[in-house]
Amino acid sequence: MNQILSQDEVDALLKGLDKGEIETEQKGIESDLDYQLYDWNTQGRNLKGDMPLLGMINERFAGTLKNSLSASLRRLVEVDARNLELIKFEEFQRALPIPTSLHLFKMEPLKGTGMLVLESRLVFNLLEAYLGGSGTDSTKVEGRDFTAIEKKIIGKIVSIVLENMTQAWAETFPLKATFVRSETNALAVNVVHPTEFLVSVKMEVEFNKPIGHIIVCIPYASIQPIREKLSGGFQEEDEDVDRGWMERLQKELKSVPVMMSVDLGRTHLSVREFLNMKEGDILVLENDPRKDLTAKVEGQPKFAGIAGKYGNRKVFKVERILNPSSTVGT
Repeated sequence: MNQILSQDEVDALLKGLDKGEIETEQKGIESDLDYQLYDWNTQGRNLKGDMPLLGMINERFAGTLKNSLSASLRRLVEVDARNLELIKFEEFQRALPIPTSLHLFKMEPLKGTGMLVLESRLVFNLLEAYLGGSGTDSTKVEGRDFTAIEKKIIGKIVSIVLENMTQAWAETFPLKATFVRSETNALAVNVVHPTEFLVSVKMEVEFNKPIGHIIVCIPYASIQPIREKLSGGFQEEDEDVDRGWMERLQKELKSVPVMMSVDLGRTHLSVREFLNMKEGDILVLENDPRKDLTAKVEGQPKFAGIAGKYGNRKVFKVERILNPSSTVGT
């Protein structure tokens, strides 16, 4: 049986520890150990830097969704992918008002459940637009559930969003977003543990002015199996496609109109001199008339030459090319 220390012995022991009279064994991390400090609160915060293709997917998503909503509403709709961030699920839940148009979806073949959130303000503005209104009226939307007719129109909007999400991912990964169910209370939804992270993209929708946001959330753990794909650049099997795309782009660029200008000369005037100018005044330019003039293309110096006249038209004769290595061949 172990001997039990008296209170006086315990006090003496603690006193000795405080004064350093009693040596204690300390085991720390060995200096030659290979390790890295990890901050769980900032896990993957720089998503665009860590997974650049994820940002490209969301830009495509916003672009195709803009076209689909515009066609469905028969009016111009702007959709802008604003924020791509990592957020804890519990923080996300607390930030959503009640009621919220929240929709769960599967992301086959990835595991887990994603969330699509339509802000209440956006929902009512879209409903008004579908029914022939302006879709830009300010309406207080908290405090009531959606009616059967409203839910039917919301279902149509959700289908459009998920179809465009699938389309946006297709070029990078064959993700298929499939609707599961709808909720109005975010606190009743538990797609991940409250402390786990969600990848959240917020898109602003506009009818001439902002009318609300669409938020798409995917569990961070769900995209881990394809993190390397989202972090990388072009894949080897796509090289031929990319080369063909580059050739087409170069061909199209050659037909793009550009502005070319020739500076005959410049000078500096004070405001007083400018206000006192009258017909017949002569301005002394800084350019030497014996030297070549500079021709600029889109503001960049490209050619040197001399000005002249051909028939009734002023002309510029190219004497030499400036920075020939940066000039596209004709």
